[in-house]
Amino acid sequence: MAGQKSYGQFCPVAKSAELLCKRWTMLVIRELLDGPLGFNDIRSGVLLMSRSLLSARLVELEQSGLLRHISAAPGRRAGYELTEAGYALLPVVEAMGHWGQEWIEPDLTVGDIDFGYLLWSLRRSVRRVPEMPESFLVRLHFTDAPDGHDLHWLSYRGPDIDICHSDPGGEVDVWIECEVVAFTEIWMGWRSFSSSLRDQRLVIDGPRQFTQDPFRWLGRSRLAAIGKRPRAERVKPV
Repeated sequence: MAGQKSYGQFCPVAKSAELLCKRWTMLVIRELLDGPLGFNDIRSGVLLMSRSLLSARLVELEQSGLLRHISAAPGRRAGYELTEAGYALLPVVEAMGHWGQEWIEPDLTVGDIDFGYLLWSLRRSVRRVPEMPESFLVRLHFTDAPDGHDLHWLSYRGPDIDICHSDPGGEVDVWIECEVVAFTEIWMGWRSFSSSLRDQRLVIDGPRQFTQDPFRWLGRSRLAAIGKRPRAERVKPV
């Protein structure tokens, strides 16, 4: 890749690292593994990445043959999709996620959490359950979120599910009040819902069929089922 220093080795590990180990690159690929996406959709998953750097990375990945640009056409918007070589990175990304979930010590503070990414991840994990009415509204209050980011509404309207950042109106069915760190830990499978209730780090109110196990319909991370190593064995991120 032009402008990038080489390790000076023919080893495929070195060559792969030269291409893939630039900052944000694997996260951009992670987003595109779910299918073709527009620029703003990709950026929703990497909100702390500047638009100019994302544009540069997309150009680099296209030049490397890992993705292609999709031109706008009737019934189709412009965007990006991975090539066969790009999709071949799926087991690599899955292995990185699995390893990180199992081995890395998740010693979180509010400052460690990209709040926009948390909401973006939640939006992709929420689901309907059979007992839900067609219109269903959840009020989310993150008690320790940054100013202006503490209140959100999860709105179910027929087949559509949206996260609203201002009150959409209508009767609220379920109220959830939770610390950002506790919510993240539950969603990632690092903390149980019941322990957060006991510690009062999460408070929930509404009909029992929705509050007894809200993460049945809020969903969890794809990695939540992977257990952590004992604390003494874990490594700390730099």
